[in-house]
Amino acid sequence: MEDSRNERYRKLVAKQLAMNEQTWPALQGHGITPDSEVRLDFAFRAPNETAAQGLKELLQDQTDYSVTVQSGGSPSSREWTVAGSTQLTKVSPEILDQWVDWMVAAGLERDCEFDGWGTQV
Repeated sequence: MEDSRNERYRKLVAKQLAMNEQTWPALQGHGITPDSEVRLDFAFRAPNETAAQGLKELLQDQTDYSVTVQSGGSPSSREWTVAGSTQLTKVSPEILDQWVDWMVAAGLERDCEFDGWGTQV
């Protein structure tokens, strides 16, 4: 089981870091620099309400992020999302990579999958 979680972690981190590589130049094109402060909006997919609430609690315990749990779909195919925003923070490629790594690990700790991030520029 641990090997399966480690493999999932490696795949998710690799995917998210590859997206960071594409996103940073786009942010720079909109005037974002390492001295800019932005809020990062994020989302996770959760398999059920218990996992979603567990991740919300973990994030609220370990960060100062605003976090919500949302559900959608029919009762037989309900989908759960954990979404939120950071406080204003400075970002750089290194900071974003470290943050994404932590977010992927935090999600997996509660059986949720980090689905990505964005920001307003």
